Amino acid sequence: MRGLLGQEEALGRLEAALAGSPADATELVMLGESTSVTRYANSEIHQNVEQTGVRVAVRVTVGNATARVFTGSLDSADLRAAIEQATTLARLQAPDPRWTPLPSPSTGFPTPAQFPQCWFEATATLPPRARAEAVGVIIDAAAQAGFQAYGTYLSAEQELAVVSTMGIRSHATYTTAYLKALVEGPEGTGFGDALSRDARALDPEAVARQAVAKCQANHEQASIDPGDYEAIFDPNAVADMLRFPAAWGMGARQFLDGQSFLSGKIGEPVASPQVSIWDDPTDPRCLPTPIDYEGLPSTRVDIIDEGIARGPVYDSRTAQEAGVRSTGHAANPFSGFAGGPTADHLVMPVGTSSMDDMVSRIKYGVLVTRFHYTHCPDGKRVIATGTTRDGTFLVRDGEIKGALKNLRFEMGVLELISSLQEAGEGKACQDWWAANGMATQQYFVPSLRFARCTFTGVTTF
Repeated sequence: MRGLLGQEEALGRLEAALAGSPADATELVMLGESTSVTRYANSEIHQNVEQTGVRVAVRVTVGNATARVFTGSLDSADLRAAIEQATTLARLQAPDPRWTPLPSPSTGFPTPAQFPQCWFEATATLPPRARAEAVGVIIDAAAQAGFQAYGTYLSAEQELAVVSTMGIRSHATYTTAYLKALVEGPEGTGFGDALSRDARALDPEAVARQAVAKCQANHEQASIDPGDYEAIFDPNAVADMLRFPAAWGMGARQFLDGQSFLSGKIGEPVASPQVSIWDDPTDPRCLPTPIDYEGLPSTRVDIIDEGIARGPVYDSRTAQEAGVRSTGHAANPFSGFAGGPTADHLVMPVGTSSMDDMVSRIKYGVLVTRFHYTHCPDGKRVIATGTTRDGTFLVRDGEIKGALKNLRFEMGVLELISSLQEAGEGKACQDWWAANGMATQQYFVPSLRFARCTFTGVTTF
């Protein structure tokens, strides 16, 4: 591994720092990362960068108070100083009425052999030349069509280690490869991407074909009136819709606080019977992660099963509040969005319908490639807003008739997915926020055909 420590050294350094902690209980979470990125624009590679670093989150409890501090050093003196600082902060706090102790090891902790492979040497050792060659495939394909190519190729490996005075001793490594292509022509753009733990699974030619084909079709864009339309969403567009129920309602913090669309609805319908969504960090199709950021085993949680609300995901704190067991969904403390447990590996059932099949069943509707700058103005009702991007097309009488100007979208996600008609093949992908480094969700979702999708206007671009 490039710059990562390995299990024994990582755990050993953290455990040594725990010795002599003045707190009642102490937890250290280490995230080591080595990331390489090749960026290209105007059909030229303009940047190759590599960054290796480590971060440690120190969490302590004193009485009924908890405090957390962060450090970018694994030096023993720095770790002990961080523990002292967190302890001082905890002592200054008033007792927390929601206080819960730090987690202890779960019984029946799964062994690494029970999880799919998460770390691939082909990704961890991928050289700049290999990334450049993959990018070259996209640039050449774009040039042959008379277009410009833009995008990134990222390859990374991460190492997560968690130790605590409560007996937690966990370690995991995983890799990520992500290739993105935005192809631009005189009148429009097209998009393609591929995501996997294993760089060998990425097919630059397929990414190039997808982006170029979308761009070739994306010209002479017409306008349509605001209103409700039948719609087909590519998987990336589906991921953008699932982000908001995931971020605002599938975690136990919102659920217990009564702010989730699941609150008070367990065992009741929240969507049509055609809808099933689950979170599964052990699914090899969805960038699996064997442990969470408390060192507990990550497990599958059925969130909506055939339209029925089944429950949120839990970390140790919310699980103790609810009197249940953690599902292994403690949030990344370094993300800046750690407001409770998160559903980060969203999966929906795939189907057998091809894109041509779905198009053939549309009377008058819209095909959406992906969305841009999506938001959720009402978390409990899960209202999604945003604009389409990089290929929006009119479908009439079972045929794609031409390109459309980008459309503004606003609709309740549960209403949208409750109009689900059929599903196509699945794809590992990210939503717009995660693809831009601002969120943590990963998805394995299919293209979907909906009976009703609300577009509120046409953009000027």
